[in-house]
Amino acid sequence: MSSMRVVSLLTMVVVFGLVQAALAAPAKGDAEAGRKIYLESCQSCHGPTGKGDSDMAAYLTPPPANLAAKATQSKTDMQLRKVILEGRPGTAMSSYDGAFEDSQLVDLLAYIRSLKP
Repeated sequence: MSSMRVVSLLTMVVVFGLVQAALAAPAKGDAEAGRKIYLESCQSCHGPTGKGDSDMAAYLTPPPANLAAKATQSKTDMQLRKVILEGRPGTAMSSYDGAFEDSQLVDLLAYIRSLKP
């Protein structure tokens, strides 16, 4: 392999790695603004503290996710965004696609991140 091809290949690997890191990095947001969105749109199922313990949760099978749990907090922002936008088949978590502006999603994710145990 010529040295030019090796350099090109290495450059592509580095650029791809930087893009991956940028996509996986948590976005900054306003947790207080996200709290307001959460209280309006999420609290009825996930509960006032995000632990999946709302009054409605007793009627949902499977129960809503505990957003403060390590399992939820270990997900990337992209994974959480996907659940919010697409919902979760077989659960009461419906799609919220089109319900929020991108900046609102960033704020909502910031609030969810603030629920760490």
